[in-house]
Amino acid sequence: MLEYCLEINELTSEPDDMRAQAVNVISHNQTVIIDRILKIGAGLTRSDVLSVLEAEKQVICEMLAEGGAVTTDLFNAFPSIQGVFSGVEDTFDHKRHRVKIHLSAGIGLRGIEEQVKTKKSLPGQSGAYITSVTDVKTGSVNYLLTPGRNLRINGSKLKLVGEDPSVGVYFIAADGSSVKVDSTDIAENKPSEVIVVIPALGAGSYTLRLITQYSGSSTLVKKPHTAECGAALTVLGSQA
Repeated sequence: MLEYCLEINELTSEPDDMRAQAVNVISHNQTVIIDRILKIGAGLTRSDVLSVLEAEKQVICEMLAEGGAVTTDLFNAFPSIQGVFSGVEDTFDHKRHRVKIHLSAGIGLRGIEEQVKTKKSLPGQSGAYITSVTDVKTGSVNYLLTPGRNLRINGSKLKLVGEDPSVGVYFIAADGSSVKVDSTDIAENKPSEVIVVIPALGAGSYTLRLITQYSGSSTLVKKPHTAECGAALTVLGSQA
């Protein structure tokens, strides 16, 4: 189910207007997708499925890099050029222009919205919550980590404040060990967005945990709130 809670809608003038905020969204990476495919029983091995998926990814990237558009049942992708050109004689300059890849839902995803079941959760029970984690280097959401580069954490009541020694951002490894982000590596500290520099983590899977005493007002909570990303975050071997 798509879990959500209601919070004040600051974009309208009505004090009682609320907006839905998705919470605890589970991110499924390629490993999980392959597991689901194998459960279908199509007579394929894990290596078969992985080879096909990797080949498809490579071909799609090549097509887009060639300036082409890609249309599949799941998505449509096409490139465009952004930036201002000074007259008809001007040409593309990487310092002033950039190519952007646009993605939209394909015909196979149409109607999926009507099939999604929802579940309302009560806000305030845990205080802070995380909706998404973005690796700025790769653009990966709820999946990859690039040590030494920025990580954008979005959600609600995330601002890191309070004198409790537990306040901070942690990366919890599979064996239970944790690495805390140094306070000097916090680049942005807002209620809805915290940006930190990812520590020198070894290859493996990690759980992101944020602990804060922020309450949404100037009064701090006595017992720190804990928020965790519902997806396992991965440092690849080549990144270690």
